Amino acid sequence: MFIGKLSKKVGISIKAIRYYEEIGLIKPAQREGKYRVYDESYIPVLEMIKLAKKLGFTLDELKEIAQSKTQQGLVPITQLRQALDKKRANVVEQIETLNQTLSDMGLLEAQVIKYNQCLVSDLPVPDSTK
Repeated sequence: MFIGKLSKKVGISIKAIRYYEEIGLIKPAQREGKYRVYDESYIPVLEMIKLAKKLGFTLDELKEIAQSKTQQGLVPITQLRQALDKKRANVVEQIETLNQTLSDMGLLEAQVIKYNQCLVSDLPVPDSTK
C-alpha cells in the first residue's frame, strides 16, 4: 500500500511516517519507482509508536529502544519495562498531586463556608418591631 493509505489506516500523518523512517523507528519502505510501498507489517509498529507517544514517550526515547533491538528484530523487553516503570512512577506522582489538589479544594470550600457563617452570625439582626 502507498503511504497515503497507510496514513489513513493508522491515523498518523504522512509527514510523521516519513520522519519515523528517516530516524530509524520504522524500516525503510520498499520502492516502486519514486513511491514508497508499505506492507501490513507496518501497521502494528506504527500503532505501537502512536500508543507510546500517547503514553508520554518521546521520539528520542523510542529511537533509543528501537536501536537496541536484537539481531532478530526483537525489542528488548527489560529495557522497555524500565522505561515503562519510569512512566508509571511519573503517573503515580501526578495522581498523588491531583488527589492533594482535590483535597485542598475541599478544604478551601470548607474554610469559605466557615468564614461566611462567622460573618453572617456577626451581622445585626433586623428589628422586626419597626
